[in-house]
Amino acid sequence: YNHPLNNTTTVLFELPFGRDRRWGGQWSRGMDLLAGGWRLTAVNTVTSGLPFNLTYTPSAAGSVSGAPTYRPNVTGDIYAPEGQQTVNNYLNAANVTIPAISTPFGNAPRNIGRGPAIATLDLGLHKRFAVTGRSGLEVRIESFNTLNRSNFNAPNSNRSATNFGTITMLATQARQIQLGLKFDF
Repeated sequence: YNHPLNNTTTVLFELPFGRDRRWGGQWSRGMDLLAGGWRLTAVNTVTSGLPFNLTYTPSAAGSVSGAPTYRPNVTGDIYAPEGQQTVNNYLNAANVTIPAISTPFGNAPRNIGRGPAIATLDLGLHKRFAVTGRSGLEVRIESFNTLNRSNFNAPNSNRSATNFGTITMLATQARQIQLGLKFDF
């Protein structure tokens, strides 16, 4: 399917505090262990919304077989008018109609719609402590979907459903924060 925008930008920044850094070069060993040598990471992801097909569920009398996907007729813009579009009113039901039983296949093309765009920012703060030789322990504090943005999934696109055009699920999870330890040897 067509996914026109998929951008992931990653940034890794060694914070300039601690021994052998711009600031804090004269810190004591204890202060350097606590506040020096941290690395900040950021991953920003922006993608276009997920594509979807418009469908409908035919009555038993209008069903040709169980195999095809039944597509409705489209007579105008499938999206709710600008300024009226919400998660409870994402699609314009007036412009999407179920065909007559005698002509069960409508004119809606494949992947006609696209859900809302998705954007997340993940942040991390990492510090590595040397143990012996090449081995070390890394402390990691990470946050996923740091801004806690609600990224909505594609709407219900089955015209036969009572909740047609509504968005009832999220495409990403709410903010998550984790603390981790990583031992390299």
